[in-house]
Amino acid sequence: MSAASTAISAHDEPISEREVLIEQVRIVYRTVGRAGWTMMFLSIFVAAVLHDQGLPILIWLAVQIALKLATFAEMRWFFSEDSIERNPEGMARRLILSQMPHAAGWASLIWLVAPHATPGEIPFVMVILAGAVSGGVTTYGALPRVHAAYIATFALVQLMTFIYLRAIPGDDPYIQYAPLLSIVFGIGIFMNTRIAGQSYRQSILLRFTNAQLVHRLEKEVRSAEAADAAKSTFLAAASHDLRQPIHALGLFLALLDGSRLNAAQRETLGLARSALRASSEMLDALLDFSRAEAGVIVPRPRTFPINEALRQVEEEIGITADEKKLFYRTRDCDAMVEADPGLVKIILHNLVSNAIRYTTTGGVLIGCRRRGARIMVEVWDSGEGIPADQREAIFSDFVQLGNPERDHRKGLGLGLAIARRLARLIGSEITLASIEGRGSVFRFALPLAPADADGIAGGAPSEPGRALAGGTARSPAHILVIDDDETIRIGLGALLRHAGYSVDTVETIAEGQDSARKHVPDLLICDLRLRAGEDGAEAIRLLRAQSGRRIGALLITGETHPARIAEAAREDIEILYKPTPPDRLLEAIVRELSR
Repeated sequence: MSAASTAISAHDEPISEREVLIEQVRIVYRTVGRAGWTMMFLSIFVAAVLHDQGLPILIWLAVQIALKLATFAEMRWFFSEDSIERNPEGMARRLILSQMPHAAGWASLIWLVAPHATPGEIPFVMVILAGAVSGGVTTYGALPRVHAAYIATFALVQLMTFIYLRAIPGDDPYIQYAPLLSIVFGIGIFMNTRIAGQSYRQSILLRFTNAQLVHRLEKEVRSAEAADAAKSTFLAAASHDLRQPIHALGLFLALLDGSRLNAAQRETLGLARSALRASSEMLDALLDFSRAEAGVIVPRPRTFPINEALRQVEEEIGITADEKKLFYRTRDCDAMVEADPGLVKIILHNLVSNAIRYTTTGGVLIGCRRRGARIMVEVWDSGEGIPADQREAIFSDFVQLGNPERDHRKGLGLGLAIARRLARLIGSEITLASIEGRGSVFRFALPLAPADADGIAGGAPSEPGRALAGGTARSPAHILVIDDDETIRIGLGALLRHAGYSVDTVETIAEGQDSARKHVPDLLICDLRLRAGEDGAEAIRLLRAQSGRRIGALLITGETHPARIAEAAREDIEILYKPTPPDRLLEAIVRELSR
């Protein structure tokens, strides 16, 4: 992009005539510099052919060479881009004045040759002059007024030549009228220059307009990136602040479940857990979205039975279909696949949740079909179907069809977007077929495991009550909890003591170090983000260094900002995301203590 183009791209104001003139002058100067060598060699060629004219033609050649050398000197020492930027009108006048002598030099050729020309020399000269005049279309086309001055000078000298030839004795009218023919030809050529000038002008305006569009697009891209970063920051802050009380609520509900409750109280507890589950699902969707954006999800493929994932999803969300009085059916499949079971489960969970959410009558069917070396996992529903023009939009972030009232029970519009991201992460692609009024089917393919591969069946989850792993019959495992939220410290401490652990809860890293000096913990449970800029990962490193051994640790966080998630994922520490179900937390504790 030229300097003028760069200047104009800095704003979106109307393009001024001055800016156009700057570019026109710049183009003509560059063209004149390149054409100078061609015209010099043409002059030498003409002088060689007309050498029989003697001294006059040699003088003419000397003048032509001097003019061309003057042009080269101007371009080398007296021309600059800054001079055009500062005074484009003055540089245009300078072009006009510098090119007029060149026109006079070529026009004088007939004056010199005609009195003593042979019959073949005048046609030769006319062809040369036609070429010199025609070359001005490309040389001066960007700024026609320069060519106009060139043609005017050329015509004036030719008119004087005509008068001169009419005044001297001679009987060949063809030679006498040759200058007039040159004038007519020059005027005709200038008409072409005007047309070329309009084309140059349109090209310059188009280039400037494109530069403005590029600048505007860059501004919009920067604005979009800033908005996206602000969105991620807002979602992370909102999600983190919401996760704290929801995580504590889950701990207290788990304690309440172990109490003696009457039927009405237990029904109320069930409703509270249902509300908690809905909130947790929406926050989990935000977390999955943020983890996908952060790029911290690394697929860990292994061989496992696909039926395991199908049944897990049915156990987790089948009750939702029962509540809506929908049929929910899973067709068993004995295939072994090679994929990341955790990611497959999330994809399935989101697809099935979406199917249940948008189905009001009928039901949902989940099954598999063999397709060569792959298994096609399919989720069918009898919902309203998806319009053809919306089948791509539904995979966008925060897009929901049929939910103008933003009913929280219908989620956030992230499920399909997350499912597509994760499917692509494991080398698959979600496809959709739908008939409006009859339903839809979502499909994604998984590679079949080799025929001799054995499935790695997941063991039964540990019972939370058996939580004494890592301790002894007389001395239960000691857990140190570091969290700056008092409610969570109280709730988590009560849950762990109820499960049989020895627990100490503190607020800061310094308090944790003091506690560890009195009683070295068997396990650390730390929040990622603590007060005063302290960091849970740093707390774990310091306490391990203080004890001189690797203490088991769990890092629990409500953080969803992509950058913070990526930072936490680099630590060699198991990470749990709030709100963490109490049974899953206790299972992680048993798993970490048994290492």
